[in-house]
Amino acid sequence: MDKEKKTVKFAECGNDFVDVLLSFLTMPIGTIIRLTDKESKIGGMSTLYESVGRLDVSLLQTEACRKMLLHPKNASEEHCKNLKVNIDDTEPTKYYKCSCDCCAKNCGLVSTVYNAQCGCGQSMKTQKVERASSKDGVFVKGNMKFIIRDDLQVSPSDSMKEKQGSSTSVLEEKEVDVGKEEAVPSSKAPQPPLIRR
Repeated sequence: MDKEKKTVKFAECGNDFVDVLLSFLTMPIGTIIRLTDKESKIGGMSTLYESVGRLDVSLLQTEACRKMLLHPKNASEEHCKNLKVNIDDTEPTKYYKCSCDCCAKNCGLVSTVYNAQCGCGQSMKTQKVERASSKDGVFVKGNMKFIIRDDLQVSPSDSMKEKQGSSTSVLEEKEVDVGKEEAVPSSKAPQPPLIRR
């Protein structure tokens, strides 16, 4: 931090924090609007989001359409499951397969809808269990240090280069705890920090 100007110059952090920061780029606009309590004001998108919530369900194809629009799925959901702090609180996608053994072995069809009809005519009610990933990082390689500048530019750590822009006598080092509440501040009750940097 710059002690005189009382501004953050840069932050040094590990791959876990950078992964959380980069995960913001994978979120659907509807999720961003919902998580920021509609304060994001992305053009008219916040108004559009609110209007979907107010529309009479009889005007939509199904109630599921409203849920899909107000709680869209993240295309990178599988990657984001491994984040230290996942701010996307959308319900995880579940996959269902046919309970008939011959279908499970032969065609391997799955559905994201419970009780959907399989090609054999049976209901898809058996939840398919996904294996947990054991990666060392989500988007960037593990055990690396990064610099995040005040404009959110991310680069490999080279603290000396960053410090050259300011006199070291005006710089002050602070350790900060970052959790879900710090990533997306809201009027909800604060949660304990989950990542220590």
